[in-house]
Amino acid sequence: MDLTYSDDYWDNPESKRAFLDFLIRIHNLDLSLWDRMGYWDNKYRPFSFFDGNTVVASTCLYSMDMTIRGERRLVAQISSVGTLPGYRRRGLNLELTRKALKWAEATHDFFFLFADEEALEFYKRCGFRRTFEHKTRLHILGRTARAGAAKMDVQKKEHLDLIYRCASEREPVCDMLGVYNERLLMFWCLYFLTDNISYIADLDLLILYERKDGIVTVFDIVGKKLPPFSEVYSYIGSAEDTAVEFMFMPDKLGLQESEQVLLEIDNGTHLLGDFPFEGSKFILPYTAHA
Repeated sequence: MDLTYSDDYWDNPESKRAFLDFLIRIHNLDLSLWDRMGYWDNKYRPFSFFDGNTVVASTCLYSMDMTIRGERRLVAQISSVGTLPGYRRRGLNLELTRKALKWAEATHDFFFLFADEEALEFYKRCGFRRTFEHKTRLHILGRTARAGAAKMDVQKKEHLDLIYRCASEREPVCDMLGVYNERLLMFWCLYFLTDNISYIADLDLLILYERKDGIVTVFDIVGKKLPPFSEVYSYIGSAEDTAVEFMFMPDKLGLQESEQVLLEIDNGTHLLGDFPFEGSKFILPYTAHA
């Protein structure tokens, strides 16, 4: 059976629709909302095999600017990998992943991805090495929040516009390993963190967080200027809080006496290339996951 290879085809509406259908079939993820709302990112690049007008296997490479130890660098994440059932065991994804890496290797500093147990051997064959991430935990004495934090509703255009403005103007939440990508942040806001976004007008920033059993998990803080976390927390605190956990490296937040703990849920984190925090306790920013 003859297959056709194609990449970088977002300007072809028929091919793009075929890819969106493929993602629904493989990952049960419908990106049409992200596209329809105007946040689609062409840095999310496909490498695909087609059978006629149907995508049967695909790998995507998401290029993104990150700040690494204070310097702006270009890195990439491998994501959206899969093959339709009738086309598996032919090495299609291995070939596509190698094509993606070859296309990007001269311009990107390193690559990362997240995989389940079934894919571990596959990514080892592609040259990736598995690693483990650590989050920062800050033990606190909870306190009642002062007024000033407003929950965002992504069904409201004015709230979406505010979120996108903050995302577009942001400074990275950390200098050690931070991310800039406003369009990827909008993906998270539209799909997985819709109920976790608050805007603090006094500070002109967003905080994406959840609270469960006295633990506050902070996924991201988004603004032009980042104050100490103690100031941010004063707007979201609860008397029942016992700890705050950060899903990014919080080197800019003025924390004291924090600890690094292994993530309870293993992301299947993999690296390829010259990663600057090899062998140390780190975490890739939560909202940099594609």
